[in-house]
Amino acid sequence: MKRYINILLICVMVLTMVVSNIGCARQQEEEPPGEAPTEEPRDPQVPLGEVPAPEDMIIEAAHWQEEYPMIYESFLRTSRMGDNTVEDSTLGGLHPVDYLEKYPNIKILYDGIGFSKEYFVARGHYYALEDVINTARPKPGASCLACKTGEYEKLFVEHGQDLFTMDFHETVQGVDNAISCYSCHRNEPGENIQVTAPHLAVGLTKLEQEPPAGTMACAQCHVEYYFDPETREVVLPWDNGLGVEEIEAYFDERGFYDWKHPRTGTPLIKVQHPEFEMYTGSVHDRLGISCADCHMPTVEEEGETYKSHWAKSPLKTVEESCGRCHADGEAIIAETEEIQKEIDAMQVEVSDMIVKLIEDFAAALEERDLDEETVQQLWDLHRKAQYRWDFVMVENSTGFHHASKAREALEQAKEFAQEALDILAEQQ
Repeated sequence: MKRYINILLICVMVLTMVVSNIGCARQQEEEPPGEAPTEEPRDPQVPLGEVPAPEDMIIEAAHWQEEYPMIYESFLRTSRMGDNTVEDSTLGGLHPVDYLEKYPNIKILYDGIGFSKEYFVARGHYYALEDVINTARPKPGASCLACKTGEYEKLFVEHGQDLFTMDFHETVQGVDNAISCYSCHRNEPGENIQVTAPHLAVGLTKLEQEPPAGTMACAQCHVEYYFDPETREVVLPWDNGLGVEEIEAYFDERGFYDWKHPRTGTPLIKVQHPEFEMYTGSVHDRLGISCADCHMPTVEEEGETYKSHWAKSPLKTVEESCGRCHADGEAIIAETEEIQKEIDAMQVEVSDMIVKLIEDFAAALEERDLDEETVQQLWDLHRKAQYRWDFVMVENSTGFHHASKAREALEQAKEFAQEALDILAEQQ
């Protein structure tokens, strides 16, 4: 890989990490417990291609409409309602879906953080910029634009690390484009994938193996991350690995938490959307199948074959997405939905247990004098249980990307929650 210390083209600067999330969700509503260990500056080595000067960046997707008409039209389908109809399908969902109504437990689980006030299912790439602007959840800085606009690299080139803490609302006034061709190709659509997300550029240096290009494109945004409490840069917590427990260990080593639950005082981690982490190590991943192979397959339309940029559920194009390996598309749909129903039911069951844990824990704190050791033990069990539940809950495949990993995480969550409930029962 090419040695890459400078992504700016104009001046040399240290490559840093920025936020990527659905709805700019992660927020530090309380100060973290102490300072995180000082880390050595990273020396990124990533195949990013040449960064154009800001005035030469071709950001607007419509620029390529004439040269790539079918691809452009497929990209517009990420609007879901681009044909003036409301999508109504079990394979994509009726939008908008309010998670607070669908899963009322999260009002208690996320109490004290923005998700307990507003949490809608993510819409397609077409709406990325619109949705981050309109969400009621706090935006701690302009870094919230990192995965919402193809213009982010331009902003980063112009402002450097100061961009992270620049006022979101002021900065977004000059942004016109949502996710676009530039996000994954810069000025070279039709060519190789180019990583434009600084946080992934650094994250890749932590991995033993480089993901396929079609996976790297998606991993620019569909990952777990956290804000640095001071700089608001984003860190991909991959130093120990990509597994559920390895990422948890990373946070534990640093004493990190996103917020304290107001009823129990538990220092909790708010997981984002770890599709890349969940998919890694799955059967499909081990076979070398990338995210784009399934979510953006090669299709034929009007006699023309092209790479679809309608990034959506593979079940909407089951023949093209799955048919190369699986002969029976209907069977694949049925199997997928069965897995998703199972995982969804499990996460609801686990959320019921954690809600009971929160309520019983809160009551015990009010009614009894719990010793410090017991409180610390309950905090630890609550944190472990909710982190594992959240890792599966917010991962957008509802377990299908890696069903065994999702099951294991939820089973562990149940065990931790039950252990805490047993301790509380003994205290009565």
